[in-house]
Amino acid sequence: MNRQLPPRRSRWAGASLIALAVAALAAGFVAPAIAEGTQPRSAQGSRPPAAPVGITTLEAALARAFATNPDIQAQRGQVRATAESIAQARAAGLPQVSATAYAGVLATRETLRGTPTNTINSATVGMRGVGLVATQSLFDGGRTQNSVIQAQRLTEGQRQQLRAVEQSILLDVAASYVAVLTGHALVDVQRRNIGFLNTTLSSARTRLSSGVATPTDVAQAEARLSRGQADLAAAEADLQIARDRFARLVGAPAANQLRPVRSLDALLPSSRDSSRDLAGTGNPAVLAATEQVRAADAAVRIAQGQMLPQLSMQGAVARDLDTDASTRRTDSAQLTGRLTVPLYAGGGPEAQVRQAQELLGAARLQLDSARLQARSAAYAGYTAYLSAGATIRAATTESKAAEVSVDGMQKQVEAGVRTLVELLNAQQDLTIARGRLIQAQGDRIVATFSILAATGRLEPARLGIASLVPAGQPVAPARSDWEVRGDAWRDLRVVPPAETPRR
Repeated sequence: MNRQLPPRRSRWAGASLIALAVAALAAGFVAPAIAEGTQPRSAQGSRPPAAPVGITTLEAALARAFATNPDIQAQRGQVRATAESIAQARAAGLPQVSATAYAGVLATRETLRGTPTNTINSATVGMRGVGLVATQSLFDGGRTQNSVIQAQRLTEGQRQQLRAVEQSILLDVAASYVAVLTGHALVDVQRRNIGFLNTTLSSARTRLSSGVATPTDVAQAEARLSRGQADLAAAEADLQIARDRFARLVGAPAANQLRPVRSLDALLPSSRDSSRDLAGTGNPAVLAATEQVRAADAAVRIAQGQMLPQLSMQGAVARDLDTDASTRRTDSAQLTGRLTVPLYAGGGPEAQVRQAQELLGAARLQLDSARLQARSAAYAGYTAYLSAGATIRAATTESKAAEVSVDGMQKQVEAGVRTLVELLNAQQDLTIARGRLIQAQGDRIVATFSILAATGRLEPARLGIASLVPAGQPVAPARSDWEVRGDAWRDLRVVPPAETPRR
């Protein structure tokens, strides 16, 4: 009877481990098994292989992606942009100073009553003056303080969101690295299978010419060889897709020889329940949602501040020249305190308070949802990790037994005790067992990394790659207020270049 090798894509998708994510090889036979499939055998007497080109280790791939991935860079820019809202909020509590100057012409013409000749007086004076106004808010219902708190919470939330993006990218990079690593191993398994089938087909043809075998035996061997060639083509196609995805995430191609992934089991929680608890408190998405709740709470107090008294003080000094025909100069100084008590504004502030309270409730529900998702992902990842370990142990035993079965079946076929179909079935069982072992090893790696990501532990410092992260382009320091203001004045004299139209 014919048995078909299960498709490789369905194994990964069916186990849902790519979504869960990426892990370290188990100790003992795990690393050697994958390494065996990824190390091409050099022909004897050939020249020494050239130095590998591209990324050769998972650590190097993670470090490069952490430093150069555009999604991570964009989120870092978002953090810096959000941090500027803190200074904007504080500005409302600081003095606001402005200077004014004016110049103009005043022309007057007066006709006097009671004079026999209707005397007309006319004059023209050039008015001009300067002034300086400073305003300081003393109390604004707590809106400034709460605006600063809101900006700080939003900034911290963006930082946690940056951690979530970083760990998501590192998870994808690890998954793609494992896909390439296992892809090489699966291609090697299929090539070894084709080598066996070629030898078997040649032997069947020889035995047919000797009258020992039948044409059916040759046809069976040819059919299995064709199926093996199709499986090899599918494995090579999957490998090319995995290599392309790796290059997109990392920004550099994977080398032809990849090193096995070191074990990260020491970083994992002790049990499924502990991993779920850690995810509920340490997942970056949960921490970001927590900051959103705090920012929404500050927004409620900001809205309530509109209905409280507002107290401010304003000082002004001015010098006016030639304000009229009889005044040469007028100097003035003014200090004014202003108290405003809102009484009724059409219900607008009250509506804003109710709106902010509803948004606060929504933020709390989103926090609950993020916590449930993180706990579920950690629990599912740990379950997949344990399942993959059990599959590895079973597939190892199956693979060893299948190898013994094929060796014994070959001798029995030569002795005429077994049929060629039984030998081909045994070889296919061996190929399936080897593929299942390789896929289970990759699944265990994916599950390990998914647990680390769900618990917020998938970071360069914990992974031991902080020293490998390249410096990249230096980040320009924040400019001072005077530098920004100077740019604004400079733009008055510089004509901006015309934008090149996009095609």
